[in-house]
Amino acid sequence: MGAVRASAVSAFASAALAILATASLSAEIVDRIAATVNDTAIPESEVRKAMLISALSPESGESPEAYRTRILEALIDQHLEYQDAARFGPAPPDAAQLAEAMKKLTDRLKTEGKDPAAEFARAGMAEEDVAAMLERQLVIQRYLKERFAPIAYADEEQARAEYAERYVPEQEAAKLPVEPFENVAEEMRRRASERAFEEQVARWLKELRQKARIGIYRIPPALDTAGPPVVLSTAPTARTPAP
Repeated sequence: MGAVRASAVSAFASAALAILATASLSAEIVDRIAATVNDTAIPESEVRKAMLISALSPESGESPEAYRTRILEALIDQHLEYQDAARFGPAPPDAAQLAEAMKKLTDRLKTEGKDPAAEFARAGMAEEDVAAMLERQLVIQRYLKERFAPIAYADEEQARAEYAERYVPEQEAAKLPVEPFENVAEEMRRRASERAFEEQVARWLKELRQKARIGIYRIPPALDTAGPPVVLSTAPTARTPAP
């Protein structure tokens, strides 16, 4: 298993939304509320921005609406995570961390055959907007690490369970050599720790969702240029992979 996945990048508007515009090849789009989290709005423009720069990509056969829903759910998760982290007055990441995060993002876009500057402009984002979104992501990453990493340490028993229950079956299924436990013990401890970390975060986020006031909205087809959004759901939903 690789490094622990970071939470998704997001920026959130105030509950009293102003009318925003995002760049488009065809027309100006009037912003609307996509969801609310504890009375704070996530505008549709932020969903579109996240879809553009997210590490998530559409799955095979996935409809555009299903992909958008996954992105929105990840934004809701990140909003809850950031709200909890903000209670402790987190310090912003240093310039080097932010520069590294920006480089990773632009490098990924380039590997996808995209021009980062053009993609940001198409989403209506200046570089400082992207930096603000990345800063939130970094704050959440540090908060989760400080809160959960110390209690996610795996002992030898957990490492051996990782070896027997996952490593050995994986190697055998791939028809690869199965190394003795002693040769891969450190990797097994790392994998078990990462798995425990993710499980701790998932339980915590589930609790946040259960306590939160979450509203998910849609715009009726007949009202795509006017009228209020329609509430689809206010119930907690399951965690989805973050952008």
